[in-house]
Amino acid sequence: MFGMKQSKGGKTGGSGFAGIVLLAGITGFNPTSGALALDIHSVTVDRTAQKVVVRGEGFSGATDFSFGGVPVPSTNLSASEQEIAFGPELGAAAPWRGSYTLLAESAGDAAGFSVYISEAIIDPTPPPPPPPGGPDCPCIAAWEASDFPRDNFTWCTYGADGNQSFIIGVRDSFTISALFDPDNIVFDAANPGNSTSICALDDNGAYLVAEPVVNQDQYSDCENWFWRNVCL
Repeated sequence: MFGMKQSKGGKTGGSGFAGIVLLAGITGFNPTSGALALDIHSVTVDRTAQKVVVRGEGFSGATDFSFGGVPVPSTNLSASEQEIAFGPELGAAAPWRGSYTLLAESAGDAAGFSVYISEAIIDPTPPPPPPPGGPDCPCIAAWEASDFPRDNFTWCTYGADGNQSFIIGVRDSFTISALFDPDNIVFDAANPGNSTSICALDDNGAYLVAEPVVNQDQYSDCENWFWRNVCL
């Protein structure tokens, strides 16, 4: 993917740099002491290789990059090429389609480039695997220690959505749930709402309980506890 170069400090594209070189040749004085002015010529989003390739001039290991205002780590290949690998930083910077500004900064110099992203950049780093699970629902002890009203709690919603089985009860600010997808056992401890196999209790969006559900026996035990303690 390619974008449009943004002007910076009165210098646009290669013509500004050519002017600096010409001036140095006339005066015999090189104000950059041989270093190339920082500039970005092109940006390629390589989804197959899961990286963003930045080509230009004046790059170094000290060049800092930000994408859409979010700092992103880069790999310095040469003074004319840098790579930004897909990861959590780039995924957070470009979570949806649109145009983003890639900004490079080094030693007081800066260059910007507008990049169009056709679809969200996804962090390829897999979440850590859940711990091995036994037959018991991992949330029961925490559910019972909490102060949410268990007896005659609510009418429960239950069923299946694709491969995911679920049971959910909502009353007042409380939501209690258990979900299990044997083909997509994902538990995100940093953001439990992103999980696909989980038992949880939240109070107005704040998770009081959140644990991974890793097998059918665990989910069945959670569901059984629901019918005995929560569901009308």
